[in-house]
Amino acid sequence: MTASVPFVEETFRHFNALCFGGSLPDIPVVLTHARTFLGKMEFKTRRGLFGHVVSYYDFRMRISVSFDLPQQELEDVVIHEMIHYYIALKNLRDTSSHGRVFRDMMHRINSTYGRNISVRHHGEKLLV
Repeated sequence: MTASVPFVEETFRHFNALCFGGSLPDIPVVLTHARTFLGKMEFKTRRGLFGHVVSYYDFRMRISVSFDLPQQELEDVVIHEMIHYYIALKNLRDTSSHGRVFRDMMHRINSTYGRNISVRHHGEKLLV
């Protein structure tokens, strides 16, 4: 299946309640024809004196429609991006974009809810 805005929004709401306690505010969903990523969380950074990060804002989730994925894998892509959103929204420090905090959250969600979220996706089927 390919992503649609209603599917991504409903998936977001469902897993926000289930995995994040409803703590994530709704954000815009943008569909893209990107062939280099399945999903991407985008946001702007507000910096303080000396360049340190104060907060993040203007969040949006980009999901590619160039891939044909089973529904569960597409849900896992959305949850993956939600983890990025949670970390940025709560201004949590991590060792890298898929660092210890990200991986701990990913493993907890996978084991608690039987998901298969990963850092990378292999064997994507590009739509022609």
